[in-house]
Parts: sequence; structure tokens; C-alpha cells
Amino acid sequence: MEKKLPGSEILFETKDIALAAYLKISGLNTKKIYAMGKKVIFSFIDIPERKKLVDDYFNGLARVDPLLYKDAMRNLKTYTFNRK
Repeated sequence: MEKKLPGSEILFETKDIALAAYLKISGLNTKKIYAMGKKVIFSFIDIPERKKLVDDYFNGLARVDPLLYKDAMRNLKTYTFNRK
């Protein structure tokens, strides 16, 4: 989901922690992580390449270093669970 902030910054948000980990190691900068009810929202500063990254992820075409992906997942989970 895209979200435009005041000014010119556009954010991309997802509830999918696996997609968030992939986007993080693919170069998107995390803007914020916040709770919405029982769900956690991962918010990234959007870039033009993001749509292709998301398409590749969901089409099984994403290629990343598995150790970097594991570390990103662990870091996001740790951050999420420590917020409670």
C-alpha cells in the first residue's frame, strides 16, 4: 500500500514481515514500524524500483543472499516483539 506524506515523500507499507525483510535487504530504507491493532506495519520510503521488487518477490523471481535474508527477518522480528 502506498501512502503519501506531507511534502514529497511517498511510503510503501506492508504487513508481510517476509516481504519487509526482502525489501530491507534490497535497499529500501525503513521509515517506521508501528502497530495497528494486533498487526505490525512496516513502512518504507518508496523508490521507483519497489514495484518490480514486489512483483519479483510474489512471482518467485527474487534472488537474495539467504544469510542476509535470515538476519533481516530476525532483526524485524526482534524489533517487533520488543515493542510490546
